[in-house]
Amino acid sequence: MVEQRKEMLKFLFRLSRKFFETMKQPKKFGTDSLLYSSEIHTLDMIGKHPGITVTELADRQGIFKSALPKVIHKLIQKDLVYRYQETGNKKNILLELTDKGRIAVQQHFEFHETFDNGIMKKINSLTPEEYLFLSDILQELDQYIDHMEQQE
Repeated sequence: MVEQRKEMLKFLFRLSRKFFETMKQPKKFGTDSLLYSSEIHTLDMIGKHPGITVTELADRQGIFKSALPKVIHKLIQKDLVYRYQETGNKKNILLELTDKGRIAVQQHFEFHETFDNGIMKKINSLTPEEYLFLSDILQELDQYIDHMEQQE
């Protein structure tokens, strides 16, 4: 039984690495450019909030403002975003998606619909007892990892 539990732990680590690697891989999302996770999620946020400023974008993504100029510059070069100055306030730079950017955001949404639906099919097939059991384990693992991070 001890060996089976060790194998389950190995499987859990393998699964988490696989998931991370899948999400980390750049994809074209219906465009001619490879887009990294940080780029497509920045596009997604700009799409949800047209005319957003860099400061607002950083706040909404929970990242430092200094992390965005490089990503935004790449998105402009790839013709996915355009920036413009607010009328009457030359300090504020606003961001919006281009048509190509909107295609990428739509394709990203469709990617998640397909990917997430595959996982949801399995989750939906669980009995209420199985679901609660799995949910409890995942929550406990999440709390354990949070606790371990705080110990560092």
